[in-house]
Amino acid sequence: MKISNGVDLTLKPTKKFKTNRILVSFTTNISTPQEITARTLLADLLESTCQKWPTQRDVAMKLSDLYGASFGTSVSRYGQVYGINFIINVVNDNFLPGQTNLLQEAFAFLRELIFAPQIKNGQFDSEIFGIQKSNLKDYLHSLTDNKQGKALTKMNALYFRDQLQQIPPVGQADDVASLDEFKLAEYYQKMLNEDQVQIVVSGDVTETQVKEAVAELPFAARQVKPLTLLYSQQSEHEIRIRNEYEKVSQSKLNLAYNLPVELNSAKRYAAMVFNEAFGGSALSLLFQNVREKNSLAYYAESDLDLFRQELWVQTGIQAQNKDQVLRLVNEQLKQLQAGQLDAGLLEKIKLGLINSYISRTDNQSTALSRALSSRLLGKEVSESEWVAQVAAVQVADVAQIAQGADLQAVYFLSGGDEPA
Repeated sequence: MKISNGVDLTLKPTKKFKTNRILVSFTTNISTPQEITARTLLADLLESTCQKWPTQRDVAMKLSDLYGASFGTSVSRYGQVYGINFIINVVNDNFLPGQTNLLQEAFAFLRELIFAPQIKNGQFDSEIFGIQKSNLKDYLHSLTDNKQGKALTKMNALYFRDQLQQIPPVGQADDVASLDEFKLAEYYQKMLNEDQVQIVVSGDVTETQVKEAVAELPFAARQVKPLTLLYSQQSEHEIRIRNEYEKVSQSKLNLAYNLPVELNSAKRYAAMVFNEAFGGSALSLLFQNVREKNSLAYYAESDLDLFRQELWVQTGIQAQNKDQVLRLVNEQLKQLQAGQLDAGLLEKIKLGLINSYISRTDNQSTALSRALSSRLLGKEVSESEWVAQVAAVQVADVAQIAQGADLQAVYFLSGGDEPA
């Protein structure tokens, strides 16, 4: 449903849950790396306080008054689209005594946090800004302590040629210093007035109830901007390789492949099955042959991002096993490219994928996430269609997808003997 220009509402009515869950997402394309970090800091500021509830304790007390409602903000990236998300979860009125309208109160709560932050004279409150800025800097620095995550970030920096795609969706510590109270207040106004807005509501509610509640949010109409969603890049002939050393007990070997599969095409289902067979499940070739059979990895897994047409492999290994692991990973991919996938194993992999998809429909957060993705893509796929498409994937389909995987980057964080 269209609320106003650039502001859309999606209602997912269901009686599965005892709660109503609301997502308000501000989405846009960005042009500078600093914006990525700015959006994370902005999300933190808008989550913690507002003019009506000027401390985090005040916000927590209000949520307690709303029968223990939960609330949080986050940032997300879908290809080239960046989102700032506000999510609140409240008990459905049917499970409360007396006359209540928690749905309306939840939207009134969001109105205060989104539309009335602690901005005076064109800047965020200096004390609150300083605290959140320091917290964000510490958090971004702490990410390097997670060596698996660090290796993934380094691999993406090696693989992607677009600087914006190289940076994690939460930003980077080096950009925090450039943010100040004035700049972020200006960016907040730009987000509020220009970002495309998606509102998603899940729960046992009616269209009339939701429309009345949404009226609490005083969104001004804005120019409707078609967002550039998907990212792709052409393969290069030369593989980018980077070796780095750090005193870690477990070396990290990561590989990035270009996988030119259109997210809106029917081939996406075969791509998902291929990933499960390659390294995305406990039945996969990487798990069985690199980790279990040959005991060459603490973990060996693959994943794919069809918003960015990227497939990657992550392994935790002993440094001296690097060449052997590279050879084995390549062998598993070649096996799938040649169509050497047991039909019985394929059926088990598809069944596992389908069962996982269906089981996640019992998670209300999944319902919101899928609805937002559908809105961004401009296409909604029913559960029955999704299941039928996965079930129809054959060995030849998996082989065709595998043949498109083109190795582009190899990042190795060595924990072995330090190079001379």
